Amino acid sequence: MGDSKPDKAKKELIEEKIGRGYIRFSAIIEMMGAPKEYISKTFRDYIEKLRENRNIIILKEHFAKPKKKDTLFVMYVELELLAKDASELVFFCFDYMPSSIEIIEPEHFNYRAADFAAFLNDMQARMHTIDSHLKNLKAKTANLERNAGLLLRNNILIVLKEKDRNLDELAKGTGIPAVQLSPFLEKLIIEGWIKKAKDKYSRRK
Repeated sequence: MGDSKPDKAKKELIEEKIGRGYIRFSAIIEMMGAPKEYISKTFRDYIEKLRENRNIIILKEHFAKPKKKDTLFVMYVELELLAKDASELVFFCFDYMPSSIEIIEPEHFNYRAADFAAFLNDMQARMHTIDSHLKNLKAKTANLERNAGLLLRNNILIVLKEKDRNLDELAKGTGIPAVQLSPFLEKLIIEGWIKKAKDKYSRRK
């Protein structure tokens, strides 16, 4: 990432903050989405929220124009920032998931044992929060899949109520592609909901 000379005020700010233990670093953050106008506004708003963090100072930013990739648009921003300490730098990585990080200064870090322990505890708390969110999401996804499975099963049974049908006819009747429907039909056969004779599926009485 290129490094232009900061003006005098910015240079003094950097020197003052580095003297107080701040870390100067650069980062590249990427975002993907569509349509083009939406991803551009959303990304800029996303980075703007970073300014609300009093422990992070944005020194410089450069937004690249969105580029189309398949049906989506990819956009990235190059940032130069100051973080209050190593903890804030790590939490920045947690929250914004940059594709790359480069520490500009200082070259060395001195960490008190108590500060490092506090950082580890904060990190553990965040990791537990993330783990809890993932578990809740997994439970909700499993519930949605179960409900979708029940709806599809009932739909198949309704379609088979009129007459026996082959795979293609069931695919047309349910709106599910045959290649995706076939494994589900085999599951219903095992569970005893339907049966298959030659190429026809029917409801079990």
